[in-house]
Amino acid sequence: MKQFKQLGVPDNYSELLPGLKQKNLKWETVCYSGTKINSSATISYYATPSPNPFGNIILSPGMCTNTNIDPLMKTLTYWALSHRHNVITFNTFLGEFHETPTVENARKITYKEFVKVLESCVKFIEPYSINQQNILIGHSAGATGIIDALNSIVKKNQKVNLTSVMLFAPWPGSKWFNSLKQIVHARCESSNTKTPYGILPVTNIFDIHECGHTRYVTLMPKFLSDITSTPFRPDLMTKWGTYITIVAGEKDRKTSLELLQERFNELQNTTKNRNRFKFIVLPNAKHSFLDVYENNRSVISLIQSQRRRGQK
Repeated sequence: MKQFKQLGVPDNYSELLPGLKQKNLKWETVCYSGTKINSSATISYYATPSPNPFGNIILSPGMCTNTNIDPLMKTLTYWALSHRHNVITFNTFLGEFHETPTVENARKITYKEFVKVLESCVKFIEPYSINQQNILIGHSAGATGIIDALNSIVKKNQKVNLTSVMLFAPWPGSKWFNSLKQIVHARCESSNTKTPYGILPVTNIFDIHECGHTRYVTLMPKFLSDITSTPFRPDLMTKWGTYITIVAGEKDRKTSLELLQERFNELQNTTKNRNRFKFIVLPNAKHSFLDVYENNRSVISLIQSQRRRGQK
């Protein structure tokens, strides 16, 4: 794949990545939300073998996936570690797969709890963020959760110690979530799987490839309604003190290009520091951004531009 080679990522990066991560893992810890449910997330810190690192790439993956299986997150991890960046990953319960779907697991997975555990993660890594360039990259639900987590932090008049925040396809729409519910329930009916309380046992093809059989992240339908109904707060986003880039896929059907453009415009109009905000549409890209390398403005070049902006 020519595009990968041009970016310094070999074709077989997926096979090389586990060894690279194992070799460069400096620490791993469990971080808790601090609520009554007290859900957890795993934070992993990988140090680049290259001297004088540029800073940290911090990854927050989407719904029903994690940084160990998601192709976009894996590619970013490999590129970052082999190009003088440290990597910090947030893997929450939203990407934790179980052998069987259960109501008990589903009831613990609330959107409010997801935001709280991400907020705890951001605060936990603060000592590793000070005096460094830090680019936090969130995708889909992982981006939406990060938005609300950072809003919660500044609402408490606390500082966000990040240089840039890149939001890939945030605010997925209710139309797509309704389609997801129909697909999951149809699959359950065809396989005679009972779904008490309307729970949604969601699978991921990349997890199936990884472990060789079907596992589930079980959601309550309320999670999907809550993530789409959280108020948009540009007044809080402008207080992050970071550069913010919203990245949309031209052919994304899971979020609305028009909504992203509308919210970007509103974000810019909320402050005089308009140069801190950027809106990018990647041609031909879908929600997964798997074919992002076919674009001239690739994810990697976007990361490099964020780093240069942060150095000004």
